Amino acid sequence: MLWRTVARSSSATWLAPLLAAFVAVLLSDDLTASVTSGYWPSVGGAATFALPFVAPACATAGAWEGARFTRGNVAGWAPTRSGLALALPLLLPVIALGAVGMAVAAALTISTGHPGAGMPPVGMAVVWLVVLTAHAMAGFLLGKRLPLVVATSLALVLSFVLTAYPAAIEPLWLRHMVTGGMPSCCSLGQVPNGRAEASAVVLACGVIAAAAFALTALAARLRRALITVALVAGLTGSGSLAYGLPADPVGARAAEELRCTGDNPRVCLWPELSRSSAMVRHSAAEARRRLQQAGLAVPGTLTMEEHPGNGAAFIGSWPEPTPSEVRAGVGSALLPSGPPACAQSDSAFPGADAYSPTAAWLALTAGATPQEVASHYGEKDAAVAAAVRHSAGAQQLAWFRHNSKALRDCTTRPAPVPTHQTRESAR
Repeated sequence: MLWRTVARSSSATWLAPLLAAFVAVLLSDDLTASVTSGYWPSVGGAATFALPFVAPACATAGAWEGARFTRGNVAGWAPTRSGLALALPLLLPVIALGAVGMAVAAALTISTGHPGAGMPPVGMAVVWLVVLTAHAMAGFLLGKRLPLVVATSLALVLSFVLTAYPAAIEPLWLRHMVTGGMPSCCSLGQVPNGRAEASAVVLACGVIAAAAFALTALAARLRRALITVALVAGLTGSGSLAYGLPADPVGARAAEELRCTGDNPRVCLWPELSRSSAMVRHSAAEARRRLQQAGLAVPGTLTMEEHPGNGAAFIGSWPEPTPSEVRAGVGSALLPSGPPACAQSDSAFPGADAYSPTAAWLALTAGATPQEVASHYGEKDAAVAAAVRHSAGAQQLAWFRHNSKALRDCTTRPAPVPTHQTRESAR
């Protein structure tokens, strides 16, 4: 059969514009809601949100083609060719249908994120194609064995349930086996976890292999054995890769990608911030100077690496920072990144109430605007920080040191606001 005839007669041809419109109109807000500006992995990860909707379209079209295959007795008209060879030309337009749907999703996230530095996430696109192929082939098998109406309905429902529902159940790692766990990826300091992506590919490859064996002319017993082996291998391999992964399977970005300039302080930024790097470096240096004038020790290296070594501080990871955000980030770098170990063992942690007022005070001291501080930490804690700022410098420093200690143990209670004493009266 000529390829143009296959394309003209395929259900995927008339379904493609409907799927493209569905993705562009009904999924656009969800696709673009959490894109990290300028960052390719985030653009690709956000596009993966469309996969649980595009895969059922492939499964349904595959079931339609499988039913046509049986109804037309295609195998009887070409008895010397294997079932797989006959099915492949019918499945290629279906896989192309899925590619169209994901291309529309990617176009939406790219137009929102405007990624620049780095390379497009080719690995994510490979995961999409492998998963879509598995759904198309599984749907084709349903169509071969069931009536058209039953096969297409069952393919649509099963495909959607298997891709969308695992994200709502526990254990959390089950979701990575079906889509690779990429929709929540990634902030500027994160990269996709290869185990999650590999998990989805292994399971999909198991389904593809099982479908290929089912379409191959083999002895019934051997065919059943090969199908079973393929499915068991796919499930086992996929589960072993995904097991234990958190809900958001991401890893830390390589620190070698940071671009560092300056000496006092040395400021290290991700390349996606090249357009605003001058503003970030100036604001970070000014914030450090203000904090030092308040009597605080600030590391000489200010970085966007989330877990820096000694002598460096993590100041935040923003795709489109403002000067106030940068200043607040430098201030919060002086606080512990999480609660102490004792607080994680069901011990009382009175110092938890000290975090927001102390962070707000650091942000104000570093030069952040009161509006930024209030919106980030709340009006109440921002008011406490502002009241502390009206005290003498020595009182402020003592208040901070006390609260800093409270954040690092489970016995120290937060310090009260110092007795009102303006800087002028203190002098």
